[in-house]
Amino acid sequence: MSQRTHEAFKILSWSAVATLACSLAAAQNSAPPSIAEQLQAQYQLAKMTKDSNGNAVINEGTVLAIQKDGLTALPFASPLNPCASTYVGGRLKAASLGCRVGREAVKEGVRHILGNLPIFGGAADVGNTLVDTHTTTVNLAVGQRAYPASIAVDTKGDTVKFSVVACDPCNATDPPTYYKAEVDFRFQKGILATGDASQVEDTIGQVFSIDNGGDAAQGQDAQAGPGQAADPAPAPAAPPVSIQQGQTIEEVEQALGKPAKTLKVATKVIYIYPDLKITFRNGKVTDVQ
Repeated sequence: MSQRTHEAFKILSWSAVATLACSLAAAQNSAPPSIAEQLQAQYQLAKMTKDSNGNAVINEGTVLAIQKDGLTALPFASPLNPCASTYVGGRLKAASLGCRVGREAVKEGVRHILGNLPIFGGAADVGNTLVDTHTTTVNLAVGQRAYPASIAVDTKGDTVKFSVVACDPCNATDPPTYYKAEVDFRFQKGILATGDASQVEDTIGQVFSIDNGGDAAQGQDAQAGPGQAADPAPAPAAPPVSIQQGQTIEEVEQALGKPAKTLKVATKVIYIYPDLKITFRNGKVTDVQ
């Protein structure tokens, strides 16, 4: 074999390797989105902070309306995690008795220690106030609004941990406390492994439905006393086009162009634009957020 022929074979070999690498990369990039990614696209998480002025919302999340009783919540400032309720078989079960009893035992122990520390001058009521501020639980009622705070998918355990924080401006809560709660959604074995989030979203919606009308302006109006008009909220910028349910993918693309991101699961397609999320089922618009 001549040297020129040998060099030609080397070039062909490297070309084949490069082609294979590109094919593998393309296959990885075209992998369908995970359940967690689909849920994060459906539910925008709120970002909270703690500062000298108390709790504050940095970025508002998707506003949800609570549909079931049985959510036990703790103040957002509490270092403890709330005792999780469980949703399975269409029923929301309150947090386990063991968790609640254990939490009360910790509460009383900390109350005793703080109440007798020299820094408080032995003033038990000071210690009690500190404990109560961070450990008092409440039940979030049906109709109250909340933001999604975190979503964790356990495929092996067939569980989705979904935590929320109360939308105090929406609920006209004054002073704001931003109570937090958690629900463990339990699914039949193998449901989460399918990669299809539509059933998961439908199940979550039975406890937390998306409330497109539940914004902070409603809470501000509710806070205004009789005969008093709430400060007018700045009018939102009018959208350049109107997307309606029933429109086809082609009609939406003609109006808005190609989306920044596309998620596809079975008959469901989600178009993600910078300030808009459009859901299609069977090629037609079913939801606009």
